[in-house]
Amino acid sequence: MEEFERFLHMSESIPGWTRGKEALELARTSLSLAPGAVIIEIGAFLGSGTVLLAGPRKIRGSGRVHAVDPFDCSGDPYSTPVYREMLANAGDGTLRDYFDENIRRAGLTDWVEVHQGRAAEIAMHWTTPVDMIFLDGDQSRCGSREAYDSWSPFLRAGGTIAIHNSSPTNFRPDHDGNRCLVEQEIHSPQYTDVFLVGSTTFARKI
Repeated sequence: MEEFERFLHMSESIPGWTRGKEALELARTSLSLAPGAVIIEIGAFLGSGTVLLAGPRKIRGSGRVHAVDPFDCSGDPYSTPVYREMLANAGDGTLRDYFDENIRRAGLTDWVEVHQGRAAEIAMHWTTPVDMIFLDGDQSRCGSREAYDSWSPFLRAGGTIAIHNSSPTNFRPDHDGNRCLVEQEIHSPQYTDVFLVGSTTFARKI
């Protein structure tokens, strides 16, 4: 599908970390969701992952990605200096400016709704069931747990959760929260069809 491939290439042109087979699986998962799908992305950064999620919904003609991020380069101790360096290399704009521009260039402004703030803060005012959650924000153990505990109750039965950087081989201090989260939570009896693509764990809520 030409348009599907175009969104994959657009995502690759934006600095980020979801690439190759896991990027393809993330986009395929979004494309497979039912009409009107509600997708929550925790941790949007410059929008590379957002394009992978929102592009397929544009192809389907319905649904929306809700991008949750404080847009202040905050996060776990390992990631924060990396974020700041990447933003400095991008130029003089703010992280939100670059995100908005990347989404605009991808033609996805109408398919993305931004919620600027921390995951737990935004979840406090959320009421709608969701079809998919992509966890890719603060990956400290505390940050991962906070995001999961705040948003997983909204994931409907049969919905998909995708957790980036959750490979069993990730033992980097202060950056292994998603790995620990998968080990502790993403298994029976709450989840089924659990599999790993690259560094991203996918599972379906029972």
